[in-house]
Amino acid sequence: QASRHPLKKPETGRYHLVRYIRSKLQLNIFGELFAMPPDLQYQYVVATVDVKKQTLKVCLAQKQVAAYEYPLR
Repeated sequence: QASRHPLKKPETGRYHLVRYIRSKLQLNIFGELFAMPPDLQYQYVVATVDVKKQTLKVCLAQKQVAAYEYPLR
């Protein structure tokens, strides 16, 4: 029987997520909602979670358009 060890939380690295911003102007990252600027409505954005810095950056066409603190649990 295989032992079941929980995965350790990452301490470094980045996660890149592509998300579509709908009319509610909300970015959903793993169930957490972030308000987006109106000019992002109906656009695809790239959201990057930086694990070490615990930040979330949102980019449109490789230009940063928003940034948030993103404390990891």
